[in-house]
Amino acid sequence: MASGKRKPAPKLPPERAEGIPEDATWNAHEETWGVGALGEDGKRTGRWTFHWADGGLAGSATYVNGVRDGVAEWFHKNKSGDLRERTTYAGGKLHGKRVWQRSRKGKTPGFEWFEKLGEGTWRYEVPHYNGTAQPRYATYYGKNGVDEQIPASPEGRSIGLGEHMDKLEPQTVLMLVEETFLDSEEREVHAGSLARIARGAKTARGRWLYVGRESDDVYHLRFMSDDNVDVSEDVFVDGNELTRAFTLAADYYLTARPVFDTPRKR
Repeated sequence: MASGKRKPAPKLPPERAEGIPEDATWNAHEETWGVGALGEDGKRTGRWTFHWADGGLAGSATYVNGVRDGVAEWFHKNKSGDLRERTTYAGGKLHGKRVWQRSRKGKTPGFEWFEKLGEGTWRYEVPHYNGTAQPRYATYYGKNGVDEQIPASPEGRSIGLGEHMDKLEPQTVLMLVEETFLDSEEREVHAGSLARIARGAKTARGRWLYVGRESDDVYHLRFMSDDNVDVSEDVFVDGNELTRAFTLAADYYLTARPVFDTPRKR
């Protein structure tokens, strides 16, 4: 008899709960009932819907040739319908913004790693590029940002950013999309400017972190240099300048991606 660990017996389908379609099939690996079309090759195709064993909606995803393609959504296992995760795929790879969110009750059963983001974080957004996560450009939303996030253009440019800062938590990453911005002392600052980098002008490369609110309409930002991890610069900027010059990095990452490869001007 061969040695080694015995494989666990496959889980038998649970009793079909109320609300689960008759044509749904049980997937022991995913521990969900799934319903959707299969192609001639037997692979998932088109939109599929999934239910937890108790009948609650688990999520939905779109498939092309058996791999996910497009937006997939998953919900907390508490029959609340609260979003747990939203992902975007291209040809089976994560490509776009990935979102994780607490339930509205604030609890995260089966989702404990989220607690490491801090009590104030209720929604966490990270861009992905061709299957690779980019957590350096993440957005941290507080409870105020769960029901309504900061609006953005189709390209990911934030709309009215300075009017929505109460929704964000510290460590959220911003991108400077204009040539410069004016800080609270009327000084021009251009470090990390995507506009300058795109045209090959000299400027420090790095990220702008949101540190917190300084006063009613003045916000504390910190520039983290890519060239020297021990160098940072703190500035204060008002809401109007945030709206004019900055955008949420997680929303804008894919649009800005070609700029990151712009050669440095020596």
